Amino acid sequence: MTTNYYSSSAQHPPEQTPTINANTVSRLAEIVSRTIGFDPERIGLNSIIRAAHEAQAYSKVSTIEALENQLIDDPKCRQLFTESIVVPESWLFREPKVFQHINTLLCQRLQKQSEVMMLSAPCANGEEACSIALSLLESGHSQNQFHIIATDISRHAVKQARSGLFSENAFRTIDETRKKKWFSSMPKGWQVAPEIQETIEFLDRNLLDPSTANELTQKARGGFDLICCRNLLVYFTKPARKTLIQTLARLLKPDGELVIGAAETVILPTCDWEPTGPLTFRLRKQAIESPLVQQESIQGNTHKSPIQTQVESSQFRHANSTISSDNTTGIPTASPEIFREVEALANAGDIENAIRLCQESLQINGAQTDLLYTLAILHQTAGDFETSEKLLEKAVYLEPRHEGALLSLALIAKRRGDTTAERRYRRSASFGGLHS
Repeated sequence: MTTNYYSSSAQHPPEQTPTINANTVSRLAEIVSRTIGFDPERIGLNSIIRAAHEAQAYSKVSTIEALENQLIDDPKCRQLFTESIVVPESWLFREPKVFQHINTLLCQRLQKQSEVMMLSAPCANGEEACSIALSLLESGHSQNQFHIIATDISRHAVKQARSGLFSENAFRTIDETRKKKWFSSMPKGWQVAPEIQETIEFLDRNLLDPSTANELTQKARGGFDLICCRNLLVYFTKPARKTLIQTLARLLKPDGELVIGAAETVILPTCDWEPTGPLTFRLRKQAIESPLVQQESIQGNTHKSPIQTQVESSQFRHANSTISSDNTTGIPTASPEIFREVEALANAGDIENAIRLCQESLQINGAQTDLLYTLAILHQTAGDFETSEKLLEKAVYLEPRHEGALLSLALIAKRRGDTTAERRYRRSASFGGLHS
């Protein structure tokens, strides 16, 4: 039986909506996965179909089926197709607690080195890069003490970022005093101050392209002190995600830090990365000295939420450990639907409602360690380390080998100066979670 899909594009009223053969949709989805790494199930087939219609209008081919060759042969057509799928969305100082940590980290580094190098990718319309530059200038540092490379696959987004113009929507977490100091009102928006714009180099690049990684390596001149790659991994296929994580690891300095999105904290392999602050991670020493563990290779091919996949991967490792523990079997996990909703809220910056949704699910079953860990990380993002610590302790009680929870507890202990507890948690994580 042939399945037909209907475009949701506003260009086609319901009574005139053209149908697309399922095989064609499948091939278009494969192009998306191959070229930009996006998982079609994460972005939705309707987004792909809408993008195909817009590319068809540009290329003037008669049918969507005929568009496939155009997407392969015509870079402009392929770029338009990509632009229609990627919708950059961010705002200045998104997750303020994260930026406080970033600023503290960079200021500490500038006490020991003359310049810090940073990468913001994807950069959307430049909000994140401008926020970092603004905070460093406010801390008393000069323009020649830092440099930011900002990339995005969307040429339209990069063009907008280079203009330095921001809409009113970008100022949802910035006060009026700061706004008027660093931005000037213009007919088409708010223009960022030149001293901020001059510290950033905007590039339209595909992070999965090997030439991009080579170019960034050269620009980093020894590696980046900080890489912000928020809310991208969650949309990638597993192979693309693995490739990007390996690329980021190569681009970072040995003591550099990676910032990811709130919904991505349990996607990052905890065997390779350790938390250093809200949504920030550092590559662990043993991961630098040896190839990255291909943790996801043990996964099956069934389609699951990225968070759920990572949790099940962790439990698979635990269950097959040479050290047995009764607590590692039969551990309840939250449903993929719950995680998808939490991811969507976290990606949109709605941490408050993401927390509420986790809490509601835990009221039904409080032993879901994957959800406890996610809730703990969300509280860290909101700056509530006390609540986060209690949730992490409960997660470790239920699942003593929960590496992510143990390392997060080590971070909290370090923050309050309890080096003994920090060492104990790190030792527990190193030995599979056994308490000593």
